[in-house]
Amino acid sequence: MSVPSGGPRPSARHRRRQSPVVAVVLVVIGMVILFGAGYGLSRIIQGSGASDASSTTQPTNGSTTSAPEPEPCVTVTVTPGAGLPSPAQVTTNVYNATDRTGLAASTAEELQVRGFLIGVIDNDPLAKTITGVAEIRHGPSGEQAARLMAFYLPGAELVDDGRKDATIDTVLGAAYTAVAPQSEVDAALAAPSPSPSGPGCSPSPTASTAAESTEETASPAAP
Repeated sequence: MSVPSGGPRPSARHRRRQSPVVAVVLVVIGMVILFGAGYGLSRIIQGSGASDASSTTQPTNGSTTSAPEPEPCVTVTVTPGAGLPSPAQVTTNVYNATDRTGLAASTAEELQVRGFLIGVIDNDPLAKTITGVAEIRHGPSGEQAARLMAFYLPGAELVDDGRKDATIDTVLGAAYTAVAPQSEVDAALAAPSPSPSGPGCSPSPTASTAAESTEETASPAAP
């Protein structure tokens, strides 16, 4: 004899009525998941774009910064003789650093004819061996005078020896032959030459200074 169950069993029709409700709930949950995933992805994309923009442009007071424009460099035409003193304003000692007798005396005479004031005429007091045309020794206040003398002795080297006065020493070397003709000096002083000028120009090379030559003692010749 069978024992009846404790309660009524749901019918098949009742179970079929619950299945649409479950489906609707599942659809709603799926839509919420998809919406959340889409919203999160959009936030990630927006954040990446903002970081890229901030890395390329840096706003300063509401405006973007850019590299400063280079300063201009202008080439002007100058004459080498501009600003140099006249020979009558230059006092030079004339020294002989060769074994040619009388070279300093004859050169001093020629420079005096050109208008220079002559100081001491003698052998080189430093007893240096100068293989080039000449050394023109000067201090800061005699630099322009030395530059002028270099036009009369083309190829001479300017040497700043730190002296305090404006006098210069014209020290004749082995390659020296004669004072340049006045016509050549005048042409060189007046020849126009381009010169870069302005804050954007690269630094101009410093005035050439003579390298120290080997000092050798030799029997001095007459100045």
